[in-house]
Amino acid sequence: MVSTFSSKYFEILKTFSESELKSLDSWLNSSWCNSNKNLITLLDKVKKYYPDFDNDRLTKERLFKQVLPKGKYSDRRMNNLLSEGYQAAEKFIIFQKLSQDQKLQKDLLSQEFQSRHLEDWFFRDIQKVISRLEEKEVKDWEDHLDLLRLNRRMYHHPNQNPRMQVGGETIVKMGEQLDLVYLLEKAAIINEKITRNRIVKDENYETEIELKKWNIVCQDIHHPAIEFYKIRFAYTEEKRVEQYFSLRDSFISGYGKLSLKEQKIHLIGLLNDSSLMFRMGHIEITATLPLYKLGLKTGILLHKNKLTYTTFTNIVSASNTKKDFDYTEKFIELYGDKLDEKMREEAIIWAKAHLSYYKKDYNTALDLLMSADNTSTFFQLNSRILTTQIYFDLYLVDNSYQEYLVNYFDSFEKWLYREKFRSKFTKKAFLKFVQKCRALERHYSNLDFQAEKLKDLLEEENIQGLTWLRVKQKEILKMRSPKN
Repeated sequence: MVSTFSSKYFEILKTFSESELKSLDSWLNSSWCNSNKNLITLLDKVKKYYPDFDNDRLTKERLFKQVLPKGKYSDRRMNNLLSEGYQAAEKFIIFQKLSQDQKLQKDLLSQEFQSRHLEDWFFRDIQKVISRLEEKEVKDWEDHLDLLRLNRRMYHHPNQNPRMQVGGETIVKMGEQLDLVYLLEKAAIINEKITRNRIVKDENYETEIELKKWNIVCQDIHHPAIEFYKIRFAYTEEKRVEQYFSLRDSFISGYGKLSLKEQKIHLIGLLNDSSLMFRMGHIEITATLPLYKLGLKTGILLHKNKLTYTTFTNIVSASNTKKDFDYTEKFIELYGDKLDEKMREEAIIWAKAHLSYYKKDYNTALDLLMSADNTSTFFQLNSRILTTQIYFDLYLVDNSYQEYLVNYFDSFEKWLYREKFRSKFTKKAFLKFVQKCRALERHYSNLDFQAEKLKDLLEEENIQGLTWLRVKQKEILKMRSPKN
């Protein structure tokens, strides 16, 4: 019976680019790389099905006949051939990686010089690599690890003469690099644990003892990334906002001294801090804009040249709140195409509606929102928030919109109760937004206006859109004051 089949061989070939497939063909045709000519034929017969390898004609029986026309079909023999093909593909990608990695080549060559007792060549080459790494203005964690390994290899070389020289420079360097390797990687792990404690449900890592050990080791050690970690780990509830701005400003001015890995860690960390403090009402969303601009400039916020919806909406919100409308328009034009195609259209519509709202062009904003499909919960939620804000502002200038606004409160609230959210904390924040909007509307419309009660309305934490609510609160207080 003829049947289709799957194979590890096809799975690994799916990951190849067209140029890699051609290189694999050349590699298999080299007698130094491959001694099984059947693998050449096998690749030639299956590559017509690339890249999906999903075709009714691609069967074991048919493939066996094409590769081994004189042989009697054997499932075991066919499986062995496919297995050999897979192993050859594995060796090829290792070979390709090695041919492209000069650093790895140098490291392997150094080991060979040592094993072949070519001491002069070994010490000459390893010292060149050490000097090159030491001269790098910005070193990443892997550079410090390489310096530790290279100095260690040199110190423990069978030839004892270098090790017994007076001064012990090599062993001192080993100690310095070991400290830096530990401090940088341990700090990254502690930072990740602290972040996960905050955002992941039911996780509670104990980091106090680890931090004490880390702080002891980092005494008298000066490194740009470690200095940033010191500020971050020194956060206190009383001075959190002050410390946040200190770290933010230091990072923006000194990020160039950090490796790409450390830049990403500290930028994402600061943005996570921003999100929490903004939700708690401690900072304005505009405070995040310099960080987002830096993230776009360095490419840190782009993963495979793609931008997340959350980042996109946050940047639009921050820029519009700052009333930097020119930047918002340029941002939408430049980065709208970098969103995933599934939600790109509704994201751009929302962004343009948000821009229109902040320009006080409410009708255009509503028309845009009504034109969007909003198939995703993310943009359904964002669109409902923006619609609430539009109706609220329209109501403040025209009482005839009161009924629209009140009905929309009810509709939005019912939708929130129906929808499933990843976090009860998040759902509660949005429900509070609707409830506080409703309370603001009631205070504004109440003939017996009580300013003191309105002033106390937004003292809670974890309210979505708290900055916007405070703006509306001030507007209502001003509009309903006796002077007006």
